[in-house]
Amino acid sequence: MKLKKRTLFCTAPMIALGVFLGHSAQAYTVLDFENRPTNQQIVPPFGDNAGASSDGVTVVGFGTPNIALSWEAAGGAAWQYYNDAVWTAAQLDNSAPGTTHTLGFVPNSAAARVVLQSFNFHPYYESTERFTYRMSILAGTTVVSGPTNITFLSDATKNHPVSINYTGAPGQTVSLRLERLASTLGAGEVEGDPYDIAIDDVIFGQLPETELPIGPQVGLLTPTPGQTGVAAVYYPYQAGITNRDSAVLTNSIRLAFDGAPVSPVITVADGTTLVNFLAATNRLTAGSVHAYTLTYDDSAGSKYTNEVQFTVANYATLPEAYANPPGSGIIRGFTYRTVAAPEDATGLASTVARAKAQLNGTLIDTNTGLPFPNIATSGPNADGSFNIDSVLNLSDTATDTGHFPDDQQFPGLETGPYNWFSTEARLYLDLPAGYYRLGVNSDDGFEFNAIPAEGVSGSPVQLAIYDNGRAADDTLFDFLVTSSGIYGFQLVYFESTGAASCELFSVNLPDGTSILVNDPVNANAIKSYRTLALRPRITSIARSGTNVVLEWAGGNPPFQLQVTPSLANPAWTNVGAPTSNRTATAPMQSDAGFYRVLGQ
Repeated sequence: MKLKKRTLFCTAPMIALGVFLGHSAQAYTVLDFENRPTNQQIVPPFGDNAGASSDGVTVVGFGTPNIALSWEAAGGAAWQYYNDAVWTAAQLDNSAPGTTHTLGFVPNSAAARVVLQSFNFHPYYESTERFTYRMSILAGTTVVSGPTNITFLSDATKNHPVSINYTGAPGQTVSLRLERLASTLGAGEVEGDPYDIAIDDVIFGQLPETELPIGPQVGLLTPTPGQTGVAAVYYPYQAGITNRDSAVLTNSIRLAFDGAPVSPVITVADGTTLVNFLAATNRLTAGSVHAYTLTYDDSAGSKYTNEVQFTVANYATLPEAYANPPGSGIIRGFTYRTVAAPEDATGLASTVARAKAQLNGTLIDTNTGLPFPNIATSGPNADGSFNIDSVLNLSDTATDTGHFPDDQQFPGLETGPYNWFSTEARLYLDLPAGYYRLGVNSDDGFEFNAIPAEGVSGSPVQLAIYDNGRAADDTLFDFLVTSSGIYGFQLVYFESTGAASCELFSVNLPDGTSILVNDPVNANAIKSYRTLALRPRITSIARSGTNVVLEWAGGNPPFQLQVTPSLANPAWTNVGAPTSNRTATAPMQSDAGFYRVLGQ
């Protein structure tokens, strides 16, 4: 639901008439979004092939019977209907700086031309909020008009008209792209809230003003136009071409990736021609932009082009030093710790910071000035965690939620539902060198970090975060492993109120299937360990007067430090007695000395 984060600054009139610009044609369509359901996502077929008026769509004259619409957003944004006392508009939902909204106008005939005329920005409040956008008109992936920067203060009216007046070529898809930019703020101004902005009165037309035969149409498109976060390997393509008044000629179908021809697999079933391509495993650069271009002819002699642009995920690379040796995992599973506030707790933050404070025992109850007590049951391990031997597929009532069945109760919570609790999972994943996509389905938020191996300096590497409340939903994230090994990870999860659930899974990139991490019956599952068998390894050696001070990590006590004057024919002798510490002091040798640590 849209969150209103401010109250109105004054009671000035809140509704203004839109301004229609560039009406050179006598027939056009207006997207006015009247009588549409608030807070629902805008998806096709809204506004498609409009030959008569309907809820949210006003047709003048002939309309646009040969133009369909596509609604795309990137960066966590979305298109939503919003209707209340201020708006009957298309909310640019979560339109924060760096996000993009794209509205595509797609002819269904090779002879139809799109005419983009105008639209209005409509901020919600009369306030000091400033909004700034970069507007571009694209034909395929080529910018054909703009970019133009537009900035304005929020005044609760739609008196922010934008004139376009662009006519596409016959059969050419034309897109309106709105990129939210950070504003240059004047005195007393603030950056506009990402939920306080919409557009209205989108006006477009069609040439010629006659209903045209419909050619073969592209659907089932993967990736979708403007899609972000596409995996850097495989990046599969699929298009389904459906025959309409004319039929596609299969021998005319061509596909190119970044302008270079590729060889798709073409099949025909139930009147739909499927075009599939799975790229080789050559890895694309993080954040790079690429395009597939599909061309084909039809039985009426027309030619068609369908181009889709996508952006590769910004994946991280795990530090090689964070790897434990391959094969060092001995007991499958993970450890899991739960901390819950008393049932009468209210108003805690829905943030990862709250979760970490709660797990550390430093979350303060403002009513008492003391840390909240933990009402969850502690596990048998020294840190209060439980040993879990299977998968991470949890809910507060053991009711199936998310993608996978057979949910288990959160450890430490015997009955549910519970509110205001936080958990931490520690696990070691067996990862051969390669590119990985993992996902967390959660209700509410989480943070997933790679952590250094024991004795290795370094900070946790944040791979993913959802720092708010939500219903059960996915966050997917990618990373690269350059050195095979067993890597340590931490999953911090928090629940505020309502339902609670958490799943950890991987995505098999060639086919997109999801697999629970540590699934014992799926050969493609990533193995997780909770216990490693590690030999002690010296991590530090430093001179201290006539002695050397050594430190080590890994292994299990008791430890024995040994020294030898040569590695050619080593004669190891003990230095001191066995110890449970991970540090020892030894006299410096008069000549060369080589040290080692033995452990269990």
